[in-house]
Amino acid sequence: MRQVLYTVVLALVLVCGSGCASRQNETPSATQEISAVSDSTVEQAADEDFGGLDDYDDYTEDDMALQDDPLEGWNRFWFHVNDWFLQYVLKPLHRGYAFIVPESIRSGISNFAYNLAFPVRMANSLLQGEFAQAGVEFDRSLVNFMVSLGFADVASQSQPLYPYHPETENFDYTLGVWGVPDGPYFIIPFFGPSTVRGAVGRTGDLFMKPQDYALGWEISLTGSVFFAFNDSDVQYKAYDQITESALEPYVALRNAYLGMRRNQQLDMSLSTTGADKPATEEEQ
Repeated sequence: MRQVLYTVVLALVLVCGSGCASRQNETPSATQEISAVSDSTVEQAADEDFGGLDDYDDYTEDDMALQDDPLEGWNRFWFHVNDWFLQYVLKPLHRGYAFIVPESIRSGISNFAYNLAFPVRMANSLLQGEFAQAGVEFDRSLVNFMVSLGFADVASQSQPLYPYHPETENFDYTLGVWGVPDGPYFIIPFFGPSTVRGAVGRTGDLFMKPQDYALGWEISLTGSVFFAFNDSDVQYKAYDQITESALEPYVALRNAYLGMRRNQQLDMSLSTTGADKPATEEEQ
């Protein structure tokens, strides 16, 4: 009886072992399941477009232009020099200057500097063939000097009969009217972002100043530096707003400047051609 009982138990053990072995051969392991799921996920992801993320590869010509920076080595070097100069020299000095000199006086100095540069603006209007605007520029500056010695912008209180666009009265815009391309991004030492054409235009405007020839370049240069220092808070506040929270300040400044310049040129082109004027009832 005992032998029969042992025989039955042994037979049950053999049956259970073979059954478990067969189930293990038929059912994949957990590792095999994870591997299969991962492979299917990768295959499925390869077939999908991830909700259109591949659209980021479709850059426009304007976006490509913002990334075109053949002078990046020069620009990055002077970006860091200018940044150091602004943060540790210009900004502390101007804050002390602004603490001593009231805003009303600083505003008067800004107006005087602007009115004093009217020959440069008038000359550029003539070079662009904008003779009527050159006349408006002369009349406005004459009124400002006669009424306030140039320390106020009295003429801005009246609307000129002819459209007045002082933002176009510079040699940079004159070169653009003559067909000179803008050129790549270019940082001017101690001045900031520009383009190659903008840098050449700034140099041309310097040579158009009559005070350079009347007073000598030493006195004229000293006055230009002081006028630029008086208004420097406008520049470094805009600079800080762009670069302070940027992961890559150099790229942020470059793209912001080129985008702003492109929009300004488009606006100036529309305003000078009259494309932004509303249609009259007869035109409608």
